[in-house]
Amino acid sequence: MASEGRKMYDVRVYNLKCAGCGKLVEELPFEPLTSTRPVYCRECNQSRKPDKKKPYRGKPRKRRR
Repeated sequence: MASEGRKMYDVRVYNLKCAGCGKLVEELPFEPLTSTRPVYCRECNQSRKPDKKKPYRGKPRKRRR
């Protein structure tokens, strides 16, 4: 898998399964310290991210008093 500049941790010893699809997770960009939070595979994590909206570049409005 491409790490895209981030350090990836091999987490196969933890036997983690994706909370979305149930697939075995082999690499994460962090080392899991507790098992209380859900872990997602790359595909499920990408689908969970909200679409990034472009910032408004128009003129600022004047405030009414």
